Amino acid sequence: MARKKISYATKEKVSKINPKNAELIRKYFVFKNMNLSESSKVGYQSDFNQWLVYILENYNNRYIVDIIKEDPDDMVDLIEDFVAFCTSVLGNNERRIQRRMSSISSFFLFLRKKRKIKENPVDFLDRPKAGTGEKLQIKQTFLTKDQVEEIRKGLKKKENIQLELFFEFGLSTMARANAISNVKIEQIDFERLRVEDVIEKEGYKVTLFPSQRAIDLVKEWLEYRSENGIECEYLFITKYGGTWKKAETGTLQGYWIKRIGEIIDIPELHCHDLRHSGSNLLYHSGMSLEDVSQLLNHKGTDVTKNHYLEVNKDAIQDKKAKFEV
Repeated sequence: MARKKISYATKEKVSKINPKNAELIRKYFVFKNMNLSESSKVGYQSDFNQWLVYILENYNNRYIVDIIKEDPDDMVDLIEDFVAFCTSVLGNNERRIQRRMSSISSFFLFLRKKRKIKENPVDFLDRPKAGTGEKLQIKQTFLTKDQVEEIRKGLKKKENIQLELFFEFGLSTMARANAISNVKIEQIDFERLRVEDVIEKEGYKVTLFPSQRAIDLVKEWLEYRSENGIECEYLFITKYGGTWKKAETGTLQGYWIKRIGEIIDIPELHCHDLRHSGSNLLYHSGMSLEDVSQLLNHKGTDVTKNHYLEVNKDAIQDKKAKFEV
């Protein structure tokens, strides 16, 4: 049976694309001055149109540069979601997805060359090679339980309560960096171990579920702040010009997480790795895929399964052994 063609980026939808995004793509094509046939150019334009329409429908038609500048992890999430959409809804094969990822990566390199962004979000992804059947994967570190304990011991030696809290909070809530940055003290329900109405990407409000260990550290951190006259409505803070303000995502991603990674000799550790590791540890401890996906605030389980869980080869081997002929 022939696959039914899905008309996604219709003329009506394309006309609603953020003009600033459309202009970026236009300038990119001029910059590339691609020596391609007209049919190939149409194909590449179609790929970009589908990506921009996806941003229109799922990310409030936001300006691409703003998404990356505010939090690069948001663009990584966006690309993950887009790839899952291309596979499950549009029915694209790996060769088509590889072409799209190459085009998007080249576009980001153009933006970096023009100094509109500082890093290429696609660098955080392992792209599949055409014809291999591989799926796009995030370059990720899945922390083991032993590594988690090693980090905990290392953080104790540093005697930095806030850094210790950041690690435990990020690992247990699996929250995105921008959500962690936005947590206010008044949002914390100490009895129910919840943090309500935290503003995440696109202005969405989410509920976070920190561990008891994290909540205990919150109490310790607030006590320290009280004793030292540190006042600020946000949980995670840093000093700017003599005033305590919330720690922005750039501080979390560019400095704090690196200090944590150095403890286990992984200086390239990324904030998203706490998100991946927390979900992976919960899943392999027995939590259902659906529940893990819900905690991650994913719209479905496909992204969770393909990008946030590590295959337990030992468990698969044990199961296989039971059915050996």
